[in-house]
Amino acid sequence: MRQVSTRFLTISYIAALSIIALLSIASHITLDRVLQTHEGSAAVVNVSGRQRMLSQRIASLAAQYADGDVSARAALIAATDEFADNHRQLVEGNSSRHLPPADSAELKAIYFSGDYPLDRAVKDYVAIAHRIAGMSPGDPALKEETAQLFAAAREPLLTQLNDVVKIHQVESEQQLSHLQLLQKMVLIVVLATLCVEAMVIFQPMVRRIARYHAELMRLATTDPLTGLLNRRSFFDRGMAELRKARRAGQPACFLMLDVDHFKKINDTYGHKTGDVVLKALADKLSAALRPGDLAGRLGGEEFAVLLPETTLDAALIAAQRLCDGIAQMEVRPEDQIVKFTVSIGAADFEKDALTLQPAMDRADAALYRAKAEGRNRVILAKPAPEPARNPIGEFAPSGA
Repeated sequence: MRQVSTRFLTISYIAALSIIALLSIASHITLDRVLQTHEGSAAVVNVSGRQRMLSQRIASLAAQYADGDVSARAALIAATDEFADNHRQLVEGNSSRHLPPADSAELKAIYFSGDYPLDRAVKDYVAIAHRIAGMSPGDPALKEETAQLFAAAREPLLTQLNDVVKIHQVESEQQLSHLQLLQKMVLIVVLATLCVEAMVIFQPMVRRIARYHAELMRLATTDPLTGLLNRRSFFDRGMAELRKARRAGQPACFLMLDVDHFKKINDTYGHKTGDVVLKALADKLSAALRPGDLAGRLGGEEFAVLLPETTLDAALIAAQRLCDGIAQMEVRPEDQIVKFTVSIGAADFEKDALTLQPAMDRADAALYRAKAEGRNRVILAKPAPEPARNPIGEFAPSGA
């Protein structure tokens, strides 16, 4: 009987060790998948977001060229070619840039289905831009082509590009959520096995799993380049801060930041230097903001800041101090000295705001005004329109 018991314990011990070994391999595979998924989703969201910016930049350059600015032609061609190349890579995938092909049903529907799919809209847009670049500024047909380009830049192209960004974000969140669930299931099985075996044998494995879990949470909430909150985490925490501000009756403000001439920095010094610039900007934000403020990278060279318990006047002071401080910075990658500036749009939240989007949209509009007025400056958003109310004091239904 004792021999059976010893054999049973030996088999149980070996089985437990085998389970732990398999779970360790599963944890490594899961973490590797998380890293790959996070890297790929970040690349896709960044490129998709850049497509939106490029579409508007092409229209702006075309307008400059149509007004007689011959120097805008080269930039128009370069932006159009980049726009077309990014579109092809987003559809077909590019392993070197960690871009997966657009295989999901939702993405295929946007790109190839409907009366005017995005693939056709992009190709038409590129064709118009190329025609404009091939004309001379005095060509009588240039005005009509430019008007057609501006019309295409608004609808449905911009809406479809925004939809692509949203779909990629949702798919990325779903993949990360599934991987998080798998990681948690692995952790539960490990803990159950550890309850059967002696704790002293498996303590190193527990610490290892805990590190994996912490790394998973970090990857799911932060931007891999800058270390700031990623878009998803920024909006989640921003909503929590907005709800807190509403309960306390405190003001809050929103800043949108964008690195000026970032493409020129990349073209002049290389993308590695561009990454150094973004990291330096993130470090400046982390150092300049208060502990309760939120800073996040929304994509590309676009950053956002939420300032709780801050009036619009105080936000303007903080934004101007930040703008001036960044203008005085220098980064020195590979014995080079690079200076850069940012444009900032600032907006306050409405007293009864339920989401971040209205304030973000107003701050974004102010940011574009800052760009248009010369960059390296802070522009306050226009006040939010007063909501329409019906005779009994309730909000009027939309469309009324």
